[in-house]
Parts: sequence; structure tokens; C-alpha cells
Amino acid sequence: MRLSLYLDDYETEKVFSYLRWIFLVVAVILFYSPFFSELLELEHRTFPILLVVGITYMICTQIAFLKLKPQNPYFRLLTKAGIIFDYIAVIWLLVLSGGVTSPLFPIFYLIIMHATIYWYTKGAFISSASSTIGYTIILLTEQNITPLILTVFALNVAFIWIVGLFGSMLVLRERKHLKQKEIYYELMITDYLTGLYNHRSFQEEMKNQKKEKEPFILVMSDIDHFKRINDRYGHIAGDEVLAEIGKLFKECSNQACGEAFRYGGEEFAIILPNLDEHEMNVFFTDLYAKMNALTFNTCMSNVTMSFGVAYSEHHREDEDLLAIADCLLYEAKKKGKNQAIFDTGVVYRNSYPPRQISSLI
Repeated sequence: MRLSLYLDDYETEKVFSYLRWIFLVVAVILFYSPFFSELLELEHRTFPILLVVGITYMICTQIAFLKLKPQNPYFRLLTKAGIIFDYIAVIWLLVLSGGVTSPLFPIFYLIIMHATIYWYTKGAFISSASSTIGYTIILLTEQNITPLILTVFALNVAFIWIVGLFGSMLVLRERKHLKQKEIYYELMITDYLTGLYNHRSFQEEMKNQKKEKEPFILVMSDIDHFKRINDRYGHIAGDEVLAEIGKLFKECSNQACGEAFRYGGEEFAIILPNLDEHEMNVFFTDLYAKMNALTFNTCMSNVTMSFGVAYSEHHREDEDLLAIADCLLYEAKKKGKNQAIFDTGVVYRNSYPPRQISSLI
């Protein structure tokens, strides 16, 4: 859910970045076109400085869009700083384009909406108050404050707070809807017992991996003697085993920048990036060590698992990588269980021997 919110903010920030370029072009036309410049009685003294500062910031922002991921803290810091930049730029433009009666005043509304999107009601209040303070300072610098200017000022301040109030209501409603949507979606793609993504998610991720055509590793796994665990210790104990294995797989796969799934029953799948032989050895050493250390509420002292490991780069695109990994898994089970067999012929055996479970064989 958090990533989805990051992506949503990322798309929002892209829209505001495009709007900045549009306003930049409009401002250049207004200030450097003799017709508009004379009609609006614009001042040109410091506009070139504002133009250079604006272009510099906007280029930095565009580079951030290309180089940084949405969840990167530096990206979020840079883009949120855009609200401050926009505020300064608007105050600057209003001073150069007529002060209180400037035709560019509506840009304030965009600043308020921008802040509200990120900081909700707090953002709406702070941006509305800041806009009011800045606008008031502009009023106080007016050389000739007429009743018309005061009327325009009062109306504009009223609209600032109206936009802030309704903007915050709309954003809060939209975010609440998005959060509910994300919760429902997570329930749909997540296995309740293990906390891992479910079979449907696994199939979708496999399709995505094939579309991206980047090499990856598919690991299929199965809990050894799981039926006998259920028969001897009961299904509640079996559920406890599944839940603990789910936590373990999630931790180990995340450390390896991969993703774990509950394929079905006592079968699990892990999709990993294209790790080399040493990295895979480290992965299974860590996985088996943590599995050996698992404890359960029942008298069961040890649970073992078998694995089949297939590298996408070792097989043609038309080959079923899932079938290959599954065959390797059952080869591991057939040859003694408690081990991982790779499509390269490498066999990784758990150095910790099974105890009570082996007595059921």
C-alpha cells in the first residue's frame, strides 16, 4: 500500500512539474511580449533572476524523475521542496505583475492544492495561512491602497481559504478511498495464513518477469512430510508451521531483493534476481539456518523443506520454467528431502539433520 501511495504522489508531482513548465512559458510570453508587457504594466527588473532560478530548479526536478525512485527519500524531499519554490515564485511574480490586482493570483490555488495533497488538512491550513500572509505583505507594499484594491484583496483572501477548506475535504476523501481500495486489493492478492502473496500474485509476477526479459531465479519448495505433521500433531500445528515458514520466507526473500509466494497447500515459491553461485549459497545457508532454529508450540522440534531451483537464463523462452523447478523439487524429495537441487546439477544439503519428523518415515 505504501508503495502505491508513493507512486500516486509521483504521478501527482509529474503533473505539477508539467504545470511549472507551462507557467514558465506563459510568464516568458507575458514579460517579453511588448503587447502584454505594456498592457499589464509588468516590471522586468528581477524577472531574469527568477527565470534562471526557476529553470535550474525545474531541471533538477526532471533529473530526479529520471534517476530516483518514488520511494527514495531524496526524491520526496526535492519534490516537496517544490511547494516552497512555487510559493516564493508566485509572490515574486505578483510583485512584478501588479501586486494585489495581478492576473496571476490564481496560481495561489495550485500551491494550496499541492500542499494539501501531501499534508492533508495541515497542508491546507499552512498553505492558506502562508498565502494570506504573503498576499497581505504585497498589499502593505502598495503605494496607493484604494477601495477597489481592498475589495479585490478581501475577495481573494476569502477564495484562498475556501479553496483550502474544500481542497482538504476532497483530498481526504480521495485518500480514504484509495486506502480502502488498497486494503481490498491486498486481501485479494495475499494469503491470510502465511502473509505471503498468493498463487494468483505468483502467476502475475511470472508473467511480468517474462515480459521484462531480465534473468531471474525461480525456487519451488515443499515442506517435507507435511501430511504426517498434520496427522500426528493436528491441523492447528500444521497451520502454525505454515505461518512460521511464511514469515521466514518473507524475511529471507526480502533480504535477497526477491519475493516469496504461497503456491498452494504446503508448497511455496520464491522469485529471486539473478544471483551468482556464491550469493545463492549464502541465501540457502541463511534460510536453512533460520529454518533449523524455528520453534513451535507443539512437541515438534524440527521441520525440513526441499527445493528445486531453476535459472531463467539456462532455458529457452518457450520452456516452462515452473515445470522445470517443480521437477527439480520432486527430485530433491525423491533423493532424501531436506535439500535443494539446482538445474546446474548443484545440490545444497541442509547440514542440520531432521529429528522427530524423520521418525515418521
